[in-house]
Amino acid sequence: MKIMFTLLAVLLTNSMLAQHQQFSELLEYYNSDKYFNGAAIVATNGKIDFLGSTGIGNRQSNTMLNTKSKFRIASLTKVFTAVLVMKLVEENKIDLDSTIGKYIPDYKGEGKGKVRVHNLLTYSSGIENKLDNLGMAPYQTNISLNDFIDSYCSGNLIFEPGEKSVYGNTEYILLHKIIENVSNENFDKYLQEVILNPLELKNTQMLKSYEIISGLLSGYVFNDSLNIFNNDAPYYPELYFGSGALYSTVEDLLKFDQALFNNELLNEQSTKTLLTVNPKLGYTAYGLWGSAGWGIFKEPFYYRTGGILGSNANWIHTMNSGKTIIVFSNTNATNLYEFSEKLYLESIGEQVEIPKNDLKNSKKVSDINEIKGVWHIDLRPTPKSEPYIKDFVITDISGNEFSGEFYNTQFSNGLLNNDWDNIHFAFTTKDSNNTYYHSGYLKGDKIYGTSYSEDRKFISYWTGTRD
Repeated sequence: MKIMFTLLAVLLTNSMLAQHQQFSELLEYYNSDKYFNGAAIVATNGKIDFLGSTGIGNRQSNTMLNTKSKFRIASLTKVFTAVLVMKLVEENKIDLDSTIGKYIPDYKGEGKGKVRVHNLLTYSSGIENKLDNLGMAPYQTNISLNDFIDSYCSGNLIFEPGEKSVYGNTEYILLHKIIENVSNENFDKYLQEVILNPLELKNTQMLKSYEIISGLLSGYVFNDSLNIFNNDAPYYPELYFGSGALYSTVEDLLKFDQALFNNELLNEQSTKTLLTVNPKLGYTAYGLWGSAGWGIFKEPFYYRTGGILGSNANWIHTMNSGKTIIVFSNTNATNLYEFSEKLYLESIGEQVEIPKNDLKNSKKVSDINEIKGVWHIDLRPTPKSEPYIKDFVITDISGNEFSGEFYNTQFSNGLLNNDWDNIHFAFTTKDSNNTYYHSGYLKGDKIYGTSYSEDRKFISYWTGTRD
């Protein structure tokens, strides 16, 4: 029985490693050929299947980003705002059929007594969208929320409320103001009370241009004609208010995803209302879009995109298979929806072909001794743990055997296989109580591995780069 259990465990580990390698290779391909710089997470019913990152976080210092990096998530903020509105609906403090004037008495726009809260949530207000026509200009002079609404969100109605849906930021900036007026708290505090504190989203908050936020990435705009990245144009991120002013991490957003779709933030009826898709209004739900199935998705799913200059994000949640795909980037160079589709296909077991001739950074090592040296790896006991950087040192190689040091433990039982496209390795380490099995492969200047302990009942995945 012991042998059978161990054999099954090894087979399971190898299967999980194989899929993890496929995710990692897809991530590498999008970095090398599609200029992807960012983090991605794939989960099934909240359980993480893959968590990875690649690329440059700060181009001035040439430092790498990681899975704990904080990204500006732009319009993904709108879903948080929609949840706050529905919380107030749940408490009978907001009526979805009431108009702007009930909650913002001094509103100056034509829609004061005509535009309902429901219209705001579905971008069907008909209020003139001054913001998009003005580009970045409205966000480059720091003014108050009230002045911002008076200047940019109080225009005439250009179509009857509810007639159609025209996407923009105007409606969700007005919802930001409604939330503050009804809750009698500033938006940040109410957000903290209703969502961030209960879910322990410690790496999510509203942006403030004057605050120094550890781990927050800047955005970079890709210049197609010159094939280079430029700094984002300067702007005040807080002026996006409830339409786009949040930062977060992929792991925090996964927690939010699970809480939303499992009725942990709102009761079942409120969640159902928020997720109700309106086909006549561009298939909008509240803050999200929904579909019964489209493109590669043969099942119902919800999605939300976001982008402000170089900061971009994509979030997909499928309803039957329970898949969550979240991709954040600090550049606008990559089609994140396309990348998310590929991650989804891989997650449901459909092989995704990666063009091998396009893997620019991949190379077959001609001399196996080239892999000797120090590899810096992010080793953690579970995917949700904090980054834990350690050295994996390959010291000596003799034929297909090698020795070295891993996690401060020396070993001399390593085996190498150089018959395939990449060099594969396996070795074991021990402490006073446990045996740890390690395996993986090396590809160019990157390493991908897994560690397994039958005694401690864990499997962890890790990646690393050369010294």
